[in-house]
Amino acid sequence: MVSVEEFVERLCRLGGERPRPFPRKRRDREILVKSLLMRLDSSRTYSEPEINDLLEEWNRQVVPAIETDHVTVRRLLVDSGHLERTADGRAYRVGFPIDAVAFDLEIDGIDLVAMIRAHRDRPRPKRPPGR
Repeated sequence: MVSVEEFVERLCRLGGERPRPFPRKRRDREILVKSLLMRLDSSRTYSEPEINDLLEEWNRQVVPAIETDHVTVRRLLVDSGHLERTADGRAYRVGFPIDAVAFDLEIDGIDLVAMIRAHRDRPRPKRPPGR
């Protein structure tokens, strides 16, 4: 199970430190996916343009260091079962994959944008000269 502390620490590290590709480690991918699903309403259906806009906004606001595009992320979500697509590809809704990683329930109450902002604005220790 992913704790609140692990979720916050990994999400901030993955999404905000330095440019990087979408992670390969399953746990890191699931943390990113969870942060994205937190921005979706599981009771509604989304059009493709709505999903694309939400994915782009998530990439800008929550994980700007992740170098990816909305099409790649959308495909990853559909392939993993986190997002279900109609046969014609025009509508999407949140899916519930069987083998998803478990998360502490308190994570759902986190304000992602405020958390990321606080992480970026925190004082950082100065590096010694010559490093």
